[in-house]
Amino acid sequence: MNFRTRFNITETATEALIKFMKLVLCEVAGKDFDDFPGSLYLARKKLGLSDQFHSFVPCPKCHKLYQNQEVTNFQQEGNPTIMNCQHIEFPNSSLRRSRLCNTPLSQIISAKRTIIRPNLIYPFSGINQQLASMFLRPGFEASLRHWANRASYDNIMTDIYDGSVWKSFKEADDEGSENFFQNEVADSHLELILNLDWFQPYDSTIYSIGVIYAAICNLPRDIRFKRENLLTLGILPGPSEVSLHKINHYLAPIIDELKSLWDGMTYRTYECQEGRKIRAALILILCDIPAVRKICGHVSSLVACHICEKRGIMRIGSIISLEWMT
Repeated sequence: MNFRTRFNITETATEALIKFMKLVLCEVAGKDFDDFPGSLYLARKKLGLSDQFHSFVPCPKCHKLYQNQEVTNFQQEGNPTIMNCQHIEFPNSSLRRSRLCNTPLSQIISAKRTIIRPNLIYPFSGINQQLASMFLRPGFEASLRHWANRASYDNIMTDIYDGSVWKSFKEADDEGSENFFQNEVADSHLELILNLDWFQPYDSTIYSIGVIYAAICNLPRDIRFKRENLLTLGILPGPSEVSLHKINHYLAPIIDELKSLWDGMTYRTYECQEGRKIRAALILILCDIPAVRKICGHVSSLVACHICEKRGIMRIGSIISLEWMT
């Protein structure tokens, strides 16, 4: 399993490697290795490995999120049946027509024994559980402190730490409050950048999947975007990219966790086994340009348009909201 992680090999290749290892061990030691797992599924089960994702069921049309158990266990008059989306997209709008979405969220895949399967799945992994694991790694806290000890140069910007937001960001809305980022709390006050990227996982077909992940800016730039240091938060289902305003549904559980992190969460860390309070602020949201271009064909890398004059307004704080105005 460490070999797979280190060299990023596929599940098919891992499966073949496990079967090869079992064949070799059985040839060498005979029946002593009959219980050795012969598949990736059995290896995960034997080692007690499972993913840390929580599964939501999004509506294929409006992308409202529902709990997986709520959809798969839905019943009417005591009988399992398909649940329809109950979301109303613009309930308080006087300009747009409000109506119930009513899109089916699942399908029945077995006629003999009723089995309900969701049409889409949104795997979500919490920030808190990932940070808790990171803080138990040797050297992680030392890496977070590197920015406080680095050399700085007047009038030269070499990293995000030289920017005005990092230097002037406050712990509260009061201008008289202390700065959020200080040397004394370099490894306990974190700055997060939220990213959304779309990619095509399959060749010879058009099928887009989105990944929401966060980077910890306190880390040195050379390791900041390494896979082991990224917070993978959610995988947006295909087959096409979600329009910008509907992405808010997928951000909702992330925002809930960011609110708790702004107030502070206590983690047991490698350097402090008794636990210490960790806080985090979301400074920036980055979205790849093809996704933003859905709104307007003339959107630039600065999220602005020289024809329709739409521009992005970012509110710097514990949470950033991205608004579009004409």
